[in-house]
Amino acid sequence: MTLVYNDDIGAHLVIATGNTAMPTTTTFTIIIKKPDGELVTATPAVNFTTGVLTYDTVSGDVDQVGEYQIQVHGIFADGDDLTSNIDTFPVYRKLE
Repeated sequence: MTLVYNDDIGAHLVIATGNTAMPTTTTFTIIIKKPDGELVTATPAVNFTTGVLTYDTVSGDVDQVGEYQIQVHGIFADGDDLTSNIDTFPVYRKLE
């Protein structure tokens, strides 16, 4: 795992769902909760064959130092509206 630093742009977040049988009509959103409680919502790229979601951070996504929470939200064609477990990752400060 590569470390994520404050204000990183293009940090590659990878979420392995373990689900290799998701229908391609599924819509995914990732929700990132910053240390101060602010929420960021983003649309990940999805590999439906491997079940892996990826997202590259943009300006403002990781602009605080501390522990972040991340959760996947999926809406399936059959009407299921599901959320994943919450995972965490740290964002470190840069030496300036």
